[in-house]
Amino acid sequence: MRAILVDDEGLALRDLERQLSKIPGMSVVGAFKYAGEALDHMAELKPDVVFLDIEMPEISGIEAAERIRTIDSEIDIVFVTAYEEYAVKAFELAALDYVLKPINSDRLQRTIDRISQHKPNHLDQTHEPDTAVVNCFQRLQISYGKPEPFSWRTARSQELFAYMIYKRNQPVRKDILLELMWPDIDYKKAYTQLYTTIYQIRRSLEAAGISIRLTNSGNDYYLDLGNNLYDVQEWENARLVLPELTSDNVALHVQWLEGYAGDYLLENDYWWSESERQRLRDLWYKHALAVGQAYQEANLSKEALLHYETIEKKFPFTEEIYFIIMKLHAENGDLHLSGKKYEQLLEMLREEYGMEPSSSVRQWAETYLD
Repeated sequence: MRAILVDDEGLALRDLERQLSKIPGMSVVGAFKYAGEALDHMAELKPDVVFLDIEMPEISGIEAAERIRTIDSEIDIVFVTAYEEYAVKAFELAALDYVLKPINSDRLQRTIDRISQHKPNHLDQTHEPDTAVVNCFQRLQISYGKPEPFSWRTARSQELFAYMIYKRNQPVRKDILLELMWPDIDYKKAYTQLYTTIYQIRRSLEAAGISIRLTNSGNDYYLDLGNNLYDVQEWENARLVLPELTSDNVALHVQWLEGYAGDYLLENDYWWSESERQRLRDLWYKHALAVGQAYQEANLSKEALLHYETIEKKFPFTEEIYFIIMKLHAENGDLHLSGKKYEQLLEMLREEYGMEPSSSVRQWAETYLD
């Protein structure tokens, strides 16, 4: 098994190399004091495992591990640290293992045993993973063919993944992610948090057998869905293949509207998701109005009324919908129901906005309801 060691402390580096040389089957093919040097030789040396100190100048062990993953995701990472708190953090990153300094030979042997057991399983995974579906209507969920729910390591990793799904198939600059997720944290610490969170996402996806790839390219990250599905995109794509709306095919368009399973990431309530939430709501609303108009043009007043009442449930603070329902009741000869809807409109506008109906609605009510 080929190993590369990286530690800016010369004594610690030599001690680890000495101990590994005593383990049968282990071959130290490179020992470096700076992570940048190790990264430059990674493709040439082709290690099976890299032992990384966490606290190093210029490039930290966490950042180095991040870059190694982009070079070859098959390389195992073992973090080496003198601090217990960093050991816990390394474990959270789902590195294969971590080792505390000073290194104990028995503990190091257990690490090598873990790597030996891990490699065959890792290499035997030749089957294609099941297609996963990322759901963002209402709340973030991933369906991936298993009964147990997909598990996130931290709330931050969940939010960062949600944002990368939102920006899917396009590069996202690291500085944008830092400002988005850690605006009030020291720049260097924020970078560490970013690399940690990216690791958590990748490991969670790998553990679940999901083939979504989150890659690093210079100053950018890029999320590739591959053959996996995204419910919002599928819903929008389905709209593009619908036939032109007529009274004969209105049921198909109603079915598409029903596919809107809840406002975008409503339960997660990420501040950055509001614009996308509003865009999708507007898309649904405009098409719902068109469907209602198709019902009316076909003289299907009962169906039209039920449809507009459905719209009102999703958009309970929209004067336009109240007004349409008022006029429909009036056209059906039921001025009592029209008047009740007008009273509901008055109450809603006063409670929500502290205002009266628009002049056109008031004039209509004075003409038909008095």
